[in-house]
Amino acid sequence: MNGETLLKVDNLKKYYADGAVKALDDVSSEIKRGEAVVVVGPSGSGKSTFLRCLNLLEMPTEGHIYFNGVDIMDKEADINIHRQKMGMVFQHFNLFPHMTVLNNMTLGPIKLLKMSKEEAEANAMKLLARVGLEDRANEYPSKLSGGQKQRVAIVRALCMNPEVMLFDEPTSALDPEMVGEVLDVMKELAREGMTMVVVTHEMGFAKEVASRVVFMDRGKIMEQGSPAEVFGNPRSERLKSFLAKVL
Repeated sequence: MNGETLLKVDNLKKYYADGAVKALDDVSSEIKRGEAVVVVGPSGSGKSTFLRCLNLLEMPTEGHIYFNGVDIMDKEADINIHRQKMGMVFQHFNLFPHMTVLNNMTLGPIKLLKMSKEEAEANAMKLLARVGLEDRANEYPSKLSGGQKQRVAIVRALCMNPEVMLFDEPTSALDPEMVGEVLDVMKELAREGMTMVVVTHEMGFAKEVASRVVFMDRGKIMEQGSPAEVFGNPRSERLKSFLAKVL
């Protein structure tokens, strides 16, 4: 971690129903290169909205988001260029069912990064080998287990050489016995220094992997710190009550 700020969020607000629902209520935060930031909190606290605002899948109502020093909410900014540098992994994999695993992985690099088919395929096979799925390259997603699909979704995002990986509850749709195989891939990425922002209910993962844990509730960042601080010495009653339910 070199201390350089990769993502900076200033006074972010996301309101629905003419301001009656404050999904994000004046959130400010910085994510430094190489950090693994894990966002926790109760359902409806704004965690996923925060994550989806980082690459403008949700358009904030107000505020600024700086990625590599560029305000991506500026009308002049080309969000597609910046999105290429932000890998996103969703709850439900989002693989194209009519394409093989290999084609799912090479589509973006060929179309957007203008890679040759040979280079894209070589890179994809290397990444599949890394998650133990090189023998599934020519399978269709319907033939894979949930854990395998999610591992493919992660390495598909890595094919774009992102600077940051955003994970939106990547294990919540999986059967319990498949959760570990996905978390192992994410732990490996964190160890290698990939910048990550992870929304998850997996507290063991947060304790083990996070360089910083952010606790959100009612659209606000209520508390943040190292795993030892957040889990071992929570300051607010709200965090204490949340941890009592999930630990």
